[in-house]
Formats: sequence, structure tokens, C-alpha cells
Amino acid sequence: MIRFFGFHLFLTSLAIAAPFSTPSEPLSAVSTLSPRPPIIDLGYTRVQGYYNSTDRQYWWKGIRYAVADRFQAPRTPAAHDHEIVDASSYGSICWQATAGGLNLSTIAVGKQSEDCLFLSINAPAFARVGSRLPVLVWIHGGGVDFSAFLTNAGNNIIAVAVQYRVGPFGFLAGREIAEHGVLNAGLLDQQFALQWVQEHIAKFGGDPHHVTIWGDSAGGGSVMNHIVANGGDTQHALKLERPLFHAAIGSSVFLAPQCAYKSSAAEAVSQALAETLGCHDGSASSYDGLRRVDSAALAQAAVDLAFSKPFGIWTFVPVLEGDDGFLRERASVALTGNRSQLNGERYMGINNLHEGGKFSPTGPWALQLGVLTYVRNPGLVFTDPNLLEDATLDPAELDRRFEAELEHLFPTLDANDRLAISRQYPLMNGSDATSTFERISLIYGDAFLVCPGYWTAEAFGSSAWKGTFAYGSSTHGIDAEWYLGMIWNGRHSESALNSFTGSFEGFVQTYDPNNNPATLINPYWPTYETQGEMYFKTTEFDTASQAIPRIVETSSQVALGVTQLDRCAFWRSEVGSRAGL
Repeated sequence: MIRFFGFHLFLTSLAIAAPFSTPSEPLSAVSTLSPRPPIIDLGYTRVQGYYNSTDRQYWWKGIRYAVADRFQAPRTPAAHDHEIVDASSYGSICWQATAGGLNLSTIAVGKQSEDCLFLSINAPAFARVGSRLPVLVWIHGGGVDFSAFLTNAGNNIIAVAVQYRVGPFGFLAGREIAEHGVLNAGLLDQQFALQWVQEHIAKFGGDPHHVTIWGDSAGGGSVMNHIVANGGDTQHALKLERPLFHAAIGSSVFLAPQCAYKSSAAEAVSQALAETLGCHDGSASSYDGLRRVDSAALAQAAVDLAFSKPFGIWTFVPVLEGDDGFLRERASVALTGNRSQLNGERYMGINNLHEGGKFSPTGPWALQLGVLTYVRNPGLVFTDPNLLEDATLDPAELDRRFEAELEHLFPTLDANDRLAISRQYPLMNGSDATSTFERISLIYGDAFLVCPGYWTAEAFGSSAWKGTFAYGSSTHGIDAEWYLGMIWNGRHSESALNSFTGSFEGFVQTYDPNNNPATLINPYWPTYETQGEMYFKTTEFDTASQAIPRIVETSSQVALGVTQLDRCAFWRSEVGSRAGL
């Protein structure tokens, strides 16, 4: 079951996020006759995993890959040469954050701590030095049950799941943070973990020359950020022997509005935290106080601050650093550059059909709109459910409510920009936008989740594949249940599971989703420059029905009389620029 939600509900998070729990066997339950995996010498320590006889795989949990002081860059842990660490349980999860109107930190399960830079590894039991198996690095998740995914792929993949700092610990910005610490610390944690993989994964049987990174939601946004990181040439910027990864998968790529690290918006967040915690010490500086304050107090202050914001607004997100930083320009701009100015060689993208949410009186979420429904259907989280009660027929009042929602989502836009958005997403009977809720859901999905995925695929062109997930409710996050979670042991058809999930397994193995190891049901995926994409559908709304995947033209996907590509072009225009996209 999924055990996190942070800058998530954002199924993998960037601004919050906790790991998945797993149903795997504890060390005490493993037969004494089961083979133990080899002790792995990491230089600074040695780790001993365990053998899971159910899936016949080796597991290493809670491997410390780095340590970091608050607001500082990650570094290699101090050496403990003779210590053998029992890697049979996960380490602490990182302190959780939340979004406006949603206290998601209360959903996190497990001990939260600043000392949380751990990763976990699944490997087939035959894996040894020299096996040179394809490597998958998952962002986010601390502990993820990849056992079914690996088994379905024929047990020839090694999976690594990484934790990283979130909330103010990973994404606090401002001039003082830049002067005394580092910006985008959470992304630097991920980058350090990728360097760790390059250095050590061969000891577990992996091939450092064949690494795919994958993330969902905020994790998908992280993948996008690594593609454009360091001006698109991380290998040169870090003076590395080889690239950190070779292919990337972006599921529901999340792009939060981006601002400069020293912008008034970034400074306001830092100052608000400092004032809440009394960190000014009678001077104009707040850095020292924020650095010294108890971590639990800082985490709670961040939750309170974020929770007070308008519904669905994220407070702690990546910032732009300038010419020599990790993130140098807005994503929509960085993804229009020369193909050679991107990290990675191939890309596979997927988005859900209803990323911003889709209310239906017959849908699985119709019975209640409480917290439990949000956890099960995170797509509803992004749009204020109070808008579902918007029964007014007064045009002026509808316009006022819509205008207020746009001001919350895009605080940097003026009245003319909001008018342009209103015209692009009109209230139309018999369309995808017959209410304020549906209009805002479509806007949120396009601007923050769908279009960033299309822009990334477009940047890779003939080296990219794009798909749309339309199984069941197809709201945000539901796809993760198929390739990582509950659907493996739940209600589904084998054809639907294998047709969808097998494409990802094939991409990880060979950098091509057409080499599906699980089934032959898929039609041949076209590369993105053909303007065609895979459309994953079942014969009925029920996920137990048979798969009917098909290829659709991207230009044929229309909402409000406008194609998806034209709507994404709108968000790449001056309006999108002023919005920070």
C-alpha cells in the first residue's frame, strides 16, 4: 500500500513526500536456508541485505547514501570500515510538508527526521558483480515494493528507490540561503544519489552504463529537472566520467510555477518561517535562527504556513538559480533548446486523462469527498472540492469565483492574463468545462501536469515516446497503482496490467517501450515526432475489463474545441512565461 503523500499526494514528491510501505518479508521471516545476498563494501561502510523467498529477490533497505547539514549540500557519510549494517529495514523518512488546505503531513507513516538520506535496492537473487543488469532509479519513494514489477519483467532489472529532503529542508530559498547554504537541496540530494549509483551499483550487479530514472508527479517533475539540470550538461558541469543516467521516464510530470531564488515570493516564504519561529534574534538576518531551530518545530511551522495558503497551492518548490546553478531557466524555455543540451538520450512520458480531477456522479469517489477519498483519488486534491457545491446560475458570480481561483493559482498574472485564460477555457455546456470545478481542473491539469510532459517529449523528438493513461477513473496518481502498487494484487485484468506496465519494463530494459516482456497486445508505439501516442484504455470503466490500447493522434485530443497541443502552446506563450512555467 502507498504510505506517503507529500509534495504529493503528489505521488512522489518534491515538496513533500513520504515513502511507500512494502509487504515484503522481514528478515526474521526469511528461511534460514535462504541464500543471503553478499555483503556489499561501499567504502565508507558495508551493508548486508536479505533474501525474499517469495519473489526470489535480494533486498537492501535503508542504505545511507549521504548525510547533510541543514540547508547544505549532501556529502559522503563518514567511514566506518569494519561496520556491517543490517539493511533489512527502512530508515527514517524525511520531514513531510503539505499544500494549501490539505494537511498531508498527518498521513505520513513512520519516523520523520532530517537524517533521512537513504535508498533501497531490489535485485534478482542471481545478481552479482559482472551481471551488468539494467538499472532503474525511482524518484520518489523511500521503500517501494518493486518485486512484482521486476518479476513481471523477467527478473533482470535492478531497482533503486531514493529518499531526499522536502519542504523547507529541501526547498527553502532566498538570498540568505543562497549566501550561506545551497538552493534546491532536495534536487542536489537526488543528483548525489545518482552519483552514488554510478559509483556503487555494479557491486549489486547493475550496469552503470544503463541507468533509467523514473518519477511520478513531483518525482516526474524531478526527472524533468534533471533532464535540463546544469544547462543540460551535468556530466561536464560535475566533471564526471560518464552521464548520471541514459534514459528517463516522466509520469504525470509536475511543473510548479518557477521563480528566481531571490524573488519577493521566495523571500516572503523564508521571512514568514523566520517570524513564526522567532528566528530574527533582533537583527535582519534569519538564517542562523532557521539553521538552529529544532527540526520538528521547523517542519510544523512549514506545514502551518503551507496549509494556510489557498487550496492546492505548493509553498516549497524548486527555484531558478541563474547561469551557474542547477536550474538556470524556466523549464518551458530549457526544453526548447538544442537536443544536445539535454541530459539523457531517450525519454518516455505518460499522463493521466484527468490529471486535474474529474468528478462524476457515478465515479468511485462520488460517495464522499473526505480525506479518505483524497488519499484514494489524489486527482481530486488539486481542485477545491468546495467548487463542487457551486450551483449558482448567476454569470457574474460564476465569473467572480473563477477569477478568484485563477488569482490563487497564478498570483503573478494580471487581469488581462486571467481574461486570456478565461477565454482559452470558457464555461461551455456539453463540454469538458460545464462548471467552475471542471474549468479549474482542466486548467490545473494542463498547466502544471499535462503540458510539461508534452514539452519534455517534444524536446526529445524521435527519441521519445508518449502515452495517455485512461484506465478506470484515470485521475492523478492512479497509474502508480498499476506499475508499483495495489493493482498487482487487486482487481484488474492481466491484459490491462501487462499492456501498460510491460511497456515501462521494456523501456527500462532496452530503452524502447515496444520491447514489452509481458505481452504482445500493444500496437507498436510511434515515436513522438510522428505526433502519435499510445492511448491505454479498457473495454469498460471497471479495471477488471480487457485492455484495448490504441494509437491516437495528439492533435485529435480536443477539449473546449481546442487541441491539446494548442492548449500547451498557450501555456508556453507570454501568459505562461509570466505565470512562471
